Amino acid sequence: MFIDRWILLSSLFIGVFLIWKFVPREKAREAWIIALFLQTITWVSGLFVVQMKWISYPVALLPRVNEINKTSFNFEFFLFPVLAILFSLNYPTYQPLWLRFFYYTFIIGIFTFIEVLLEWKTNLIKYDEWKWYWTFITVWISLFLNHQYYSWYKKKWLKE
Repeated sequence: MFIDRWILLSSLFIGVFLIWKFVPREKAREAWIIALFLQTITWVSGLFVVQMKWISYPVALLPRVNEINKTSFNFEFFLFPVLAILFSLNYPTYQPLWLRFFYYTFIIGIFTFIEVLLEWKTNLIKYDEWKWYWTFITVWISLFLNHQYYSWYKKKWLKE
């Protein structure tokens, strides 16, 4: 249990460091838009998956909060949005389609691998009826929707 909480806490620090190091100040507004839009997706889908008892999160950084909202606060509201920010801000927009597809697959593959590793070795996440490929598919869809919204936002509102 101590190791699990340490992993949660260190992941928060790593996420803050990644944002601080890899998001330029002039892109802060865009980073907020990416994070907030993704949180709307993950909030609803995360609650649905937990309520259906497909996934559970036995250990939480804020256990009293988990009594009410049984999703993973770290994942749904911080780590996944950090990934989405870095994903969209570094997206290879002008590259060939196959390279963009590889970018999606590689990033989501690493993310899925880490989640499966955490499910296997820790009590941070437990798959009840869930499978690793559902994580891959849902993260792919979430990042796709989020990046499409970000692209629309950039075209519509960031014109100079």
